[in-house]
Amino acid sequence: MQPLAELTTRRPWHWGVAVLGDLHTEVPTDFGRGVVAVGHDVIALKVRHAQDIDSDKFEGDWEWATASFHVRSLVDEEATTRHVLCDTVISTGQASVGLGDADGMLLIPTPGARTRVIVSVTEVDSTGLESVWVDLVAVES
Repeated sequence: MQPLAELTTRRPWHWGVAVLGDLHTEVPTDFGRGVVAVGHDVIALKVRHAQDIDSDKFEGDWEWATASFHVRSLVDEEATTRHVLCDTVISTGQASVGLGDADGMLLIPTPGARTRVIVSVTEVDSTGLESVWVDLVAVES
């Protein structure tokens, strides 16, 4: 099935946390022993921290560790063989969600005013998530 929208972003996460959801709500901070914290219309994910890399300065700057997000906006759910970390419904009244941190946010279109967010990974590393897949699926009212 063709996604309504699809994007991949790979960048350093200098805060070690990625936020997905409503840009104006309080970000959850209680991860317990996990890598996901779910709040009201927002999800926080522990990702690989930008400084979690053994390297030297390269041409006057540090080489930063990165983490990737692969996001799709879908009409219907698609099965995955990856490990599902989170499957929740959030309100997306503006037909978009934010993905980012204090360094910046991307706006991603959603398929409706209520969206099922399915977060999956192939593995959880001790330094945080390195590759994250997010499916945004339409929820009928």
